[in-house]
Amino acid sequence: MKNLLIIGGGNMRLAIELGITKKGVKKNNILLIEKNIKRRNYLKKLKFTVSDNACTQLKKYSKRLTAIIIAVKPQDIKETLLPLNKLIPNNTIVISIAAGVTLKSISNLLPTKQPIARVMPNTPCQVGYGMSAIAFNKYTTKKHKEITNKIFSSIGSTTELSEKFFDAAGAVNGSGPAYFCYLIESLIQGGIKLGLSKATASKLALQTSIGTNLLLQKRNMHPEDLRKAVTSPKGITEAALKIYKKRGFTDIVYNGVLAAKKRSVELGKTEVRDKG
Repeated sequence: MKNLLIIGGGNMRLAIELGITKKGVKKNNILLIEKNIKRRNYLKKLKFTVSDNACTQLKKYSKRLTAIIIAVKPQDIKETLLPLNKLIPNNTIVISIAAGVTLKSISNLLPTKQPIARVMPNTPCQVGYGMSAIAFNKYTTKKHKEITNKIFSSIGSTTELSEKFFDAAGAVNGSGPAYFCYLIESLIQGGIKLGLSKATASKLALQTSIGTNLLLQKRNMHPEDLRKAVTSPKGITEAALKIYKKRGFTDIVYNGVLAAKKRSVELGKTEVRDKG
């Protein structure tokens, strides 16, 4: 991979930067655009090349750029991309992680036939165990897709989706960490109500969640198979699961995911749609 330009800030950008360096990309091949002087100084201490001006960096490195990652807030994407419109090489893939901003909206701000990827990573990417959904426009080549997958597989796993499924995927993937945290919180509260200390209940619930996920991955098991293996007929686990089924646990989860998907659609309607 040649030079990679990353515009924007936040924990996700830092996760990408650190993730790809662990996969062999040299720090001097990563160009960062950061407006905040304190964060800029921090990144310089980490030995990254940092600037506050994307136009200057594009003019200097445009012929050597492999990809440009746009890691700005959705409301800032128009003012970020329009000044760069005539500077971005037509064979360089532009990768956006701006939530809710569609491929069409991004393409309206860029040169005609620009290769574009829309990526939806989640917060576990910050520790290298994330899940990123990726959609590409029709101008991306096999090479562009390989580049994008290489970048995001450095911070977890990736899956390619048609963009029409992004709202549904976000309801599972993007919001999913919060759902799991809510379940862990509930297990902790249940343990406390049964007389366990907060520290003990927290340790039991958290380690059980970590161990369960690792077991599923390492044994390549479906959750249903592991659930059945843990559930003995007329045992204590079955007693708990009967209550969950009676209270409609599956429907509760589905309706929550559905509400998240609907909200994602609503937010998408307010995004940037033209060059203005």
